[in-house]
Amino acid sequence: MSEVKGTVKSYDWIRGDWLVELDEGTEEVFINRNDWPDTALSAGKRLRFQMVHRPEGIYALPVKVHHLGGLGSE
Repeated sequence: MSEVKGTVKSYDWIRGDWLVELDEGTEEVFINRNDWPDTALSAGKRLRFQMVHRPEGIYALPVKVHHLGGLGSE
């Protein structure tokens, strides 16, 4: 799988997931808080991740923070 970059857009209260806007593409990608137990998220945070398809939609795994000055850190 190749890595994708995106920005945390918002929290979807109905689904209980974070919504990520991809840098390239129009698909909606979600982040389940149970998949990221030690990651603090907020709108505007840059991420890089791999996408995994689930019955509920497309989810981001594993996640790394993407900083403007570099490719990110774990």
